[in-house]
Amino acid sequence: MSAGPFDAASLRGTAARLAAALIHNDNAEFRLALLKRVARRLGDDDGYPAFLKLILIVAESDSDEAKRAVAATFATALKRADLPAGQLTSWGAGRLRPAALPSGVSLDSSFFGAAPKRAFGPIEYLTAWSCQRTQRGMLSDETYAGALERLVSLVDFDAEAARLYPDKLEADTRSELEGAYTRATRQRLTAIATAWKSKQTPERVAAAAISAPSDVAPPPFPHGWLIRDL
Repeated sequence: MSAGPFDAASLRGTAARLAAALIHNDNAEFRLALLKRVARRLGDDDGYPAFLKLILIVAESDSDEAKRAVAATFATALKRADLPAGQLTSWGAGRLRPAALPSGVSLDSSFFGAAPKRAFGPIEYLTAWSCQRTQRGMLSDETYAGALERLVSLVDFDAEAARLYPDKLEADTRSELEGAYTRATRQRLTAIATAWKSKQTPERVAAAAISAPSDVAPPPFPHGWLIRDL
C-alpha cells in the first residue's frame, strides 16, 4: 500500500498531535468536539478503523497524561450519550438482496437502495465487527481481543469513564433496536460489562468476551495493515 493518510507513520503523527491537543486544552467541550471531528474527517469506510487505530496508538504510548486525556473525553461523551461513532451495516441487511440472479440478469445496486446502517462507539463497533456480517470482513478473535484489551485499559485511566462505559454496554444489551446487534454480539457485550464492572483486569475482560458463546465463526480475512496493526 502506498503512503497516505492511513499509513502507519501518518497515523502515529496524527495520534501524537491529537494527544497533544487534548493534553494542552482541558476544556471538556473542546476535547469532545475535537475527538468527534477527527473521527468524522477520517470518514465512515476505512476511516473509523483508522480512528480506532489512533486511539489504540495512544493506549500503547508511554504517556499516561495522554491516556488520561482521552479517557476523560470518553467520560464526557458517555455522560452525553455522544461517543465518537462509526457506522456498520445492520446485520440483517444481507437479506435485502437476492443470493443469486438468473444467468445473464443483472440489476444496478441502487435498485435495492442503500443498506441500513447503525452507529457504534469504539467498543461496540469492535464487538459488532467481530461478531456480525456487515460491510467489513469479520475480525478474528485474536485481533479483537488485543484491541479490546487496550481500549479497556485506556478507559480505565478515568474512573468515571470506567464506571460509565460498562453501564452503557449493559444497557445496550437490553435495547430492542432492530438490526443493531446479533445474539452473539449481545453476549459479548454482556460478558464485557459483567467482567469490567467486577473490576477484572483488561486482559480478563477481553478473555471473558472471547469466551462468550458465538453463533458464527469469522471467515478467513485477507491480512491488510488496517486489520493486522489494529
